[in-house]
Amino acid sequence: MERRWTTRTRLGIDVQVAYDGGELKGCRTRDIGLGGVYVTSADPLPVGQFVELTFDVPVGGEDEQPRIRAKVVRSANEGMGLMFRDFDATAFRSLQRVMKIKDSAFAP
Repeated sequence: MERRWTTRTRLGIDVQVAYDGGELKGCRTRDIGLGGVYVTSADPLPVGQFVELTFDVPVGGEDEQPRIRAKVVRSANEGMGLMFRDFDATAFRSLQRVMKIKDSAFAP
C-alpha cells in the first residue's frame, strides 16, 4: 500500500548520508519528492535512524551543497527510503534546488 503524501520524481544524483557515528559512501538518489527520497546504498541503515543528507547541486557554475535532515522509514538490501523531517523554509528551498536539476544534464 502506497503511503506517500507527495509524488516522487525519478532523479539519480550523488548524495552524502551522515548519521550519528559515521557517513555512508557511494550513495545515490533513485527518486525524490517533497516528502522524502529513496537512496541506493550498499550498506543501508536501519529503520528509525536519523540522518543528514548533503546534495552536490550545480547552480550557476558553482556547486551548492543543500543539507536536509531525514529519517529512515524503509530499509532494503539495495537502499533505503527516507522521510524528510524538521522541514523549515531553508530546507524547502534546498529541496527545490535539488529537484530543479531534474531537467538538466545531471538527471538520468
